[in-house]
Amino acid sequence: DHADGEHARGTTDAHIWDAHIWLDPANAKAIVEIVTQTLVAKYPAHADAFKANASALNAKIDALSLEIEKDLAPVKEKPFIVFHDAYQYFEKRFGLAAAGSVTLSPDQQPSAKRLTAVRKKIGELGAVCVFSEPGFQPNLINAVTEGTKARAGTLDPEGIALKPGAGLYFELMRGLAKSTVECLMSAR
Repeated sequence: DHADGEHARGTTDAHIWDAHIWLDPANAKAIVEIVTQTLVAKYPAHADAFKANASALNAKIDALSLEIEKDLAPVKEKPFIVFHDAYQYFEKRFGLAAAGSVTLSPDQQPSAKRLTAVRKKIGELGAVCVFSEPGFQPNLINAVTEGTKARAGTLDPEGIALKPGAGLYFELMRGLAKSTVECLMSAR
């Protein structure tokens, strides 16, 4: 635990562990590998097709990762705050300057003390954006950005606002990158 109530990143505590592993394309490729191995074991007659599909998908994920890295390059040094600590894999993969979260868990409402501490952190670190998520109260974001130079943005790490379909992972990841860039580039 940090003195300000923030938990250390990378902890294994089930209540605060970041389970959003798909937000790092390298993890997405690891998932592809596990799924491929599982399918090959269950349906060996189709092994060549599964392996070819996995190879093609991994190439697309590599290209996506390079695209996102390029898109995020101009904002890598700009500090920001997220609604809850769900972006560690994305932040680490792309070298972003995350400065903390409004709440440690989306299931817990932050206290007034926590909101005051986050607002103070925004000022001290010069955070330029505070990200909310679909389905969560924008009033909390407004409360911590009020009186600061930070603006509000929205990130959707689970694709809640997206329509199901082919290519959804790529749409999700591009959407995160686009939302990040838009908020950080248009900061006050």
